[in-house]
Parts: sequence; structure tokens; C-alpha cells
Amino acid sequence: MFKVNRATAGRLIGRAAALLFEVSPHIFAALCVGSGIALLTSGVTPAYEDRLDHIRAVLPPILIELSHFGASISGFLLLLLSAGLWRRRRGAWLAAVIVLVVAAVFSLFKGLDWEEAAELLVLAAALAPCRAAFNRRSRLFEALSPSWVMLVLTVVAGMLWLGFFAYRDVAYSDDLWWSLLIDREVSGFLRVGAVLALLAVIIAGRSLVSAPGARSHGPAGAPELERALAVLQAGDGVMPDGWLAMLRDKALMFSPSGRSFLAYRVRGRRWITMGEPIGPQAEHLPLLWAFAELADSYGGVAVFYAVEETALADLATLGLAVRKIGEEALVDTAAFTLQGRSRQNLRTAVNRCEREGAGFEMLRPGAAADQMAALRAVSDVWLTHHIGVEKGFSLGRFDPDYLALTPIAVVRQGERIVAFANLMPGGDRLAVDLMRFTPDAPPGVMDYLFIHAIQWARDNGYAWLDLGRAPLAGLENRRLAPVFARVGALVFEEGGALYGFAGLRAWKAKFAPEWRPCFIAAPTSTPLALALLDVALLTSGGWRGMLGLNAKRASPAARPSETPAVSEEA
Repeated sequence: MFKVNRATAGRLIGRAAALLFEVSPHIFAALCVGSGIALLTSGVTPAYEDRLDHIRAVLPPILIELSHFGASISGFLLLLLSAGLWRRRRGAWLAAVIVLVVAAVFSLFKGLDWEEAAELLVLAAALAPCRAAFNRRSRLFEALSPSWVMLVLTVVAGMLWLGFFAYRDVAYSDDLWWSLLIDREVSGFLRVGAVLALLAVIIAGRSLVSAPGARSHGPAGAPELERALAVLQAGDGVMPDGWLAMLRDKALMFSPSGRSFLAYRVRGRRWITMGEPIGPQAEHLPLLWAFAELADSYGGVAVFYAVEETALADLATLGLAVRKIGEEALVDTAAFTLQGRSRQNLRTAVNRCEREGAGFEMLRPGAAADQMAALRAVSDVWLTHHIGVEKGFSLGRFDPDYLALTPIAVVRQGERIVAFANLMPGGDRLAVDLMRFTPDAPPGVMDYLFIHAIQWARDNGYAWLDLGRAPLAGLENRRLAPVFARVGALVFEEGGALYGFAGLRAWKAKFAPEWRPCFIAAPTSTPLALALLDVALLTSGGWRGMLGLNAKRASPAARPSETPAVSEEA
């Protein structure tokens, strides 16, 4: 029994030691913050006169003044380095040890503050053997997170307030900014305060506008796209949105086996995925963790956009906040019919298109190469009459290489193509992506195309045709609902002038789809409204695109009046 208990105790001690080792970077980061605050506080408050007298007897005034300045700068550096310690940076560990030792020397030289010097040396001695806990590569000029920016600004502001309070009885003059002989402590505080305030503002501004990891995690190259295409063609665990990775505007992260991947973009501090992992279900959760950890290693946060209900359990395991952002319209291909009074408008669209000589054709993957010029002509005229510029990220664009990978539904009038849509296969469904038609196409041409696409999908073994998302649909404007949902519901109901949210959902509702919710997930500290704004900016190509400033629209007289426009949704 004694051996069993001893073995159990040894195991518990080992696990406790491993846990302590795991959290030690956070502990040292907090201790360095405290040391930095102590140094800054010491630098803005008067020193003991008797200790100063001893120092002045052996050191020249310039060295005392420089030590005072150096101690305050060291305190500020410890605040910055603590962020690197928190992120387990090797460079931050080494720099912190050096700064602590140097700061201890400055503490002795500026006022014989041996207690402070001893505390700094003890912390340096404790930190020095812990190199193994800091296992992440360092990055030069790494941006601070918003919480750390707030910490630095708060500490510097508090230091300035404390300094002015401590020297509130001093008659300030211009001489105090440069004099080393008169009121040295006051002049030192003013110089240090000015320098640190300027540095804090510069660092805060740079950190808040930076995009950590954006340059090194840009669009995927040809080898990565070939790997992703192999995963998509294998079909195991593939969702239709996975084909958007082939647009060459996203970075890709693969699982260790290479059978799964995530497509994402970096904007600001947010690393935003397009959908959930593509590949076998067993690899989803490890890949989600790896992506969140990668974003965190750069000081960013992982945001998962347009994920479905099946991913919610894994996202909850990551401790993320989840909000509904809209609904997807999925048509049951087996149950779809044109019979009944509710389908009168669809039957009318089919009959009208057929009377005007329209015909449907499905081009298999790769078969559109000979038709690409005709498809581009349709796309160009559609862009002129509608949004004016191509989208991206969460929507497809006219890219011959991309369109060659998926089936394309086309409507011909005679020999001329007047409408088309590419369809992304995934599991038991086909999803509509790019939709384009000409102004002189028969009225109801997109209804005609979708009806035949549904029938083709049914005949080829697909259970569902996904008509795409209806943004903000299904959000509840109730008193107990989250603010995010209430604002979204208000925009959905009243935002027709900005975007046809309700109209888009009504158009898709003609096909009697099953509405399935889609979500966005992010850490609780991340404002989801700002994350959605980032998605809109990525999709639109920036502020100019989102505000329509890049659009080249046709004149009102030239726009089609009979054919309802099919909007692309973000």
C-alpha cells in the first residue's frame, strides 16, 4: 500500500510540476510587469536623500542622471518584454534576463536602491534556468495585443500622474527639461516621462494597425493548391465552401497527414477561416486547435466564419463564443417539384424561357475551357450592370482556372450563352457559387437555371442543392437576445437600402428550401461585429470595394428591368 501511495504521490507531483512548467511563462510575465511598474514608480518619486549623498560622493552627476533614465527605460522595456514572455518567445526570455540584471545595476547607481536591485536579481536568477519553457521563435518588432497596449498606456499614464503629484510643489520652468545641476530629480522625471509617453503612443499606434503574420501567411502557392485539390477530389469530409480555397487568395494550413486543410486570411489581428476544416472528421478538432495556436503565436486571434452546426461541438471545445450570422438555403432535390399553386411563378419562368429558345446544359469539370470566352463575356456585362467589381474570400470570382475545376450550369439561347453558374460539390450536396446572366436574357432565366440544376443534381445522386447564404436571416430581435442578434435583425429588416437582405431570402424561398443556420465563432474577447466587418472587407477587397467606390456601373437606362437581379452575398 505504501508503495502504491508513494507512486501515486510521485505521479501527482510530476503532473503538478508539468503544469507549473506550462504556466511559468505567464507567471514570469506577470512578475516582469510588476518589476516594470516598480522601476517606473521608483523613477518618478524622490529618492532617499541620505542614499543620494552616498552615491554623489563616489559617482559623477551625469552617471547618476543616466542611471535614473536607464532604470525607467528598463522598466518600460520589461512591460514590453512581458508580452513576449506571455507568448513563450525565446528572445523575450533572453532579453528579460539581461534587462533585469542591467536594471539592478541602474537601481544601485541612481539612488543606492539595493532592495529593488535585489528583487530584480532574484527574478533574473529564477528566470534564467527556465529557457525550455520559452519554446517559440522570436519575432523582431512584434506588435502588442490590444490588452497589452492598454496595460502599457495605463502604466505610463499612471507614472506621469504619480510624478506630477510627487513634485506638485515644484515651480516648473524650461530649465528643468535640460538642467543636470538644479532639481535633478524633477528634470529627470520630465525627460523620462516625455520619452516614455512618446514611445508608448508610437508603439500603441503601430500595434493597433498591424497585421501580425499577414506577410508570411499570404496566398497559397502552386504546390499547396495541388495538395488542397487532391483533398477536395478525394471527397472525404469535403464541404462545398472548400473549393473557394482554389481562388488563390487565401493561405492554407494542412493537417500533419495532409488529408485535411483550412483556408484563411489574416486581417489586422484576426485570422479568419473560410468555413470549417476540409477533410476527414477525425482530423477537424486537432486542426482547429493547431490553427488557433498558430494565430496566438503571432499575437492574433482565430475567427471561424460561416461554419455549420456540425462544427459547434468542436468550437465549444476551443472555448469560443458562437453567434448565428444567417441561414443557408438547401433544396431537397428528391422532394422538389413544380406542381402546386405555390410554384406557379417557377412554371411560368420555365415556360417563358423555353418559348424564347432557352436551353439548359451542364458542363462537366474541365469542359468549359472551349467556352471560357463566351462565359467571360457574360460575366463582364453582368459586372457592368451590377456590382462592377469582382468579390473574393467568401465568394467566387471569374477565374478560368477556378471555374475549370467545378461543374458549370449554362443557359443557351440558340448558340449563345446568356447565363451560367458554377456549382461546388461537397458530400451529398452541390452549392451554387458564381451566378451571372446578360441583360437581354429571357425574364426568369436564373429561376430556369436553378430549376434544371436541382433536377440535374437529383439525377446525379446529390441530395441537396445549396443556394447559398442569406446573411442575417433568422436572427431574433427579442429583449433577451444578444445585442449582436438584435442589431443584425434590425439591419435585416430595415437595411434594404444598403443591401437586399430580405429580398435575397425571399428570392431563394421560392424554391422551398430547408433553412440551416450558419455561424461565426471567435474568442470571447473578440468583438464579433468587428470580425464580420473584416469578413466584409476581405470579400469586397477593402473599404473602397465595400462602399461601392470601385464599381463601374451602367447607366440606369441600360440596366435590365424585367429580369430580377440575383445578388451575391458575403
